[in-house]
Amino acid sequence: MPMTRDSGHRVVFHLNSAEEQIQKGLLNNITNLYEALGPDFLRVEVVAHGPGLSLLAKKGSRFAGEVARLKQQYGVELTACSNTMKAQGLTREDLLEQVDRTVPAIVRLMELQEEGWSYIKP
Repeated sequence: MPMTRDSGHRVVFHLNSAEEQIQKGLLNNITNLYEALGPDFLRVEVVAHGPGLSLLAKKGSRFAGEVARLKQQYGVELTACSNTMKAQGLTREDLLEQVDRTVPAIVRLMELQEEGWSYIKP
């Protein structure tokens, strides 16, 4: 059976840091993965919670343009932690439009790993 996007590599990145260097490194890692493997054989999801949610928030997002590019160019999936949103008083409207879902981050990470996704924590 030929490898496809769904049968190929599936990688979840777990982001819980607001540090600019870590967030930029995460975005670079995603770009590098797609350049190495190609979008036809790779699915990537970013799960952000705690301080890492700043990557996906409209206010103060240093990398909104890069997030939008990765979404548009490669279809990177973006998950914002609903528990962090509640703790920070954020609503869906406070997040970048590219965010796919708002669910508890730890539940999402668990589910993806149970489905065989590779887990990377930058």
